[in-house]
Amino acid sequence: MKNRVLDYYYSLSVNKKITRSFMTVLSLLLILLSVFTYRVSSAILIDKAIENTEQNLRLVSEKLEIILDNSENYSKIAITNNSVQRYLSAPPTSDPLENYNRSVEVSNALADIVDSKTFVDGMLIYDRNGHLYDSGGLKNVRNVNDEYVRTFSGSTYGPVWKDTAKSNYEKEGGTHPVVSLLQKFNTAKDGSPLGVIQLSIDERYIADQYARINIGHSGEIFIVNKQGTIASHSDKSRLYASIGQEPYYSWVIGHEGGRTFSLNGEDNLVVARTYPRLNWIIVGIVPIKEITRDNQILMEKTFYLSLIFVVSAIVLTILIARSITRPLNQIKKTVKSVQEGNLDVWLELKERDEIGALAREFNKMVVRTKTLMENMVEEQKKKKEYELAVMQSQINPHFLYNTLESICALADLKRNADIVNIVNQLALFYRGVLSKGSHIISMEDEIIITQTYLEILKVRYGDRLDSRFEIDDNVYKYSTIKLLLQPIVENSINHGLRNKRGKGLIRIQAYVLDGKVRIEVSDNGTGITPQRLRQILKPDPGHYRTKSFGLKSTDERIKLYFGSEYGLEIDSVPGEGTTVRMTLPAIENGGIPHDSSDDRR
Repeated sequence: MKNRVLDYYYSLSVNKKITRSFMTVLSLLLILLSVFTYRVSSAILIDKAIENTEQNLRLVSEKLEIILDNSENYSKIAITNNSVQRYLSAPPTSDPLENYNRSVEVSNALADIVDSKTFVDGMLIYDRNGHLYDSGGLKNVRNVNDEYVRTFSGSTYGPVWKDTAKSNYEKEGGTHPVVSLLQKFNTAKDGSPLGVIQLSIDERYIADQYARINIGHSGEIFIVNKQGTIASHSDKSRLYASIGQEPYYSWVIGHEGGRTFSLNGEDNLVVARTYPRLNWIIVGIVPIKEITRDNQILMEKTFYLSLIFVVSAIVLTILIARSITRPLNQIKKTVKSVQEGNLDVWLELKERDEIGALAREFNKMVVRTKTLMENMVEEQKKKKEYELAVMQSQINPHFLYNTLESICALADLKRNADIVNIVNQLALFYRGVLSKGSHIISMEDEIIITQTYLEILKVRYGDRLDSRFEIDDNVYKYSTIKLLLQPIVENSINHGLRNKRGKGLIRIQAYVLDGKVRIEVSDNGTGITPQRLRQILKPDPGHYRTKSFGLKSTDERIKLYFGSEYGLEIDSVPGEGTTVRMTLPAIENGGIPHDSSDDRR
C-alpha cells in the first residue's frame, strides 16, 4: 500500500503535487505550530516568572539580614554602654532616689540608641535584681524576666530570635506583633551576669520590606514559619493564620524554587525560599493566568494572522506552482555548488517527471566533468614530476665534472691516498643518489648523502669549509625525498661561502616538533639581500628549465610530494649568513609509496 501511494505521488505532475500536498501539510503544521508555540512560550514565561520571583525573594532575604544584623549590633552597643554597665553592675541599694536615678540613666542610654533607629520598636533590659528598664514611650510593660531567663538556662550567651508574637508592652495605644531579639549579658569587669536585653522589631516594618515588590497584579509575598503559621503578611488579618490545609504547604516546608499548584480552582505559581536565621520561609504566589495573559493575546492574534497568510499562500501557490517547486530549488542549489567548484554533488530526486529527467542528465554531466578534471590534474602532476626529475638529473654531470677536475689535480700532486678517498666518497655518493631508482629514501640515507657530498667538496675547498651535523636520533626513522639537503648545501656554498673571507661553516640540524620533521641548514656566508629574498620562493609562471636547481625547486618538490602546507622558509641577514628551514611530515620509513615509474627510470 505504501509503495502504491508513493508511486502515485511520484507520478503526479509538479503542479498537482504542490497544490494537494501544500493544503494538507500546511493545515496540520498550523495546528501543531499553534499548540507547540503556546506550550513552549508559556513554559518560558513561567520559568522567567520563577526566576524573577526568586530574585525578589532573595532581595527580601537580604533586607531581613541587614535588619537583623543591625539589631544585633545595636543590642551589643546597648549592653556595652558605659552607663548600662556602671549602673547595672553597682551593688543593690534601698535608696529610692538612687534607684530612680539608675532607672533614668539606663533608660536614657537605651533611648539614645532607639530614637534614631526606625526599625527598633522598643528596647528593654531585665537586670539580675528583677528591675526593668525601657527605652521610653512604652506603657504597661509586662515583666517577662523569668520566661526570658529560662531561654538562657544553659550556658548560651549569644543572641536568640523569637518568632512573631504580640508585644509585652503597649505603644501608640496598644500591643502589636513584634519580632524580638534576646541576649544575655555580663559585666565587662568580672563577667558576672547582669541580665537580659530585649530588642523588638515591629512586624509592620518587616512587611514593608516586601509590600512594594510587584510580582503580579494579584500576586503576594508573605512569610511563614516551619509550623505553617504566617509570621508576616501585608494583610494583618491573615497574621498568625495557618497554611497547613493549603496544597502547597508540604512542598514549601521542604523545598526551594517554584512549582505550579491549583488554588481555588485556578493554577498558581508558588515560589519558596528558606530563611534559616528565624526558621522562616518566604513565599511568593502568582496566578498563572497573569503570567501567561500576554501570551494568550499574542497567540490569538498570531492564529488569525496565520489563517490569513495560509489562505493567501494557497491561492498564490495554485497560480505559480509551475515556477516554485522544491526540485527546481534543489537543482538550483546544486548548480550553484558546482559553480563554486564543488564537484562532489549528486541530485537525489525520486520524481519521474521532466525535472527528474533533468536531474539525471545533470548528474551524468557532473560525473563526466569531475573525471575530466581529475585526469587533467593527474596529467599536470605527472608533467611537473618529469620536469623536476629532468632538473634533478642536471646536477649529476656538473658535480661529476667538478669532482673529476679535483681528482686530476690530486693526481698531478701525486696525492694517491686522497685520490682513493675522494673516489670512494664519490662512489658512496652516487650509490645513495641512485637508491635503486626510488625518489623516497630514509632520513638516515639522506644525511649520509649530504655528509658524503660535503666530504668531497672539502677536498676542493680544504680548510676554507667546515660542516657540523646536529641530528636528533628520532629523525632517522622517518622518510624524505631524495636529494633534499644537497641542493640547499650547494646553494649555501655557491652563493654564500664562495665569496666569503675566512672559514665557512655549514650547520645542519634536524629534530621532530609538533608531529613534523624540522630541518635547518645554516651558513655564515654573505647572506641574501631583502629584495632577492622576496623573489626566491615567489611563484614564477615561467618554464621550469629557466630555473636553477636550488631553493625554489626544492620547495616545489616538497609541496608536490607532501602538500602545500610543507616547504621552505628562509631567513637571512646580509653579511652574517642564511638559514633555510624545511618542514616535512613525520612519515616513518616505508610509509610513502612510490610510483612504479620510479623503477623504470
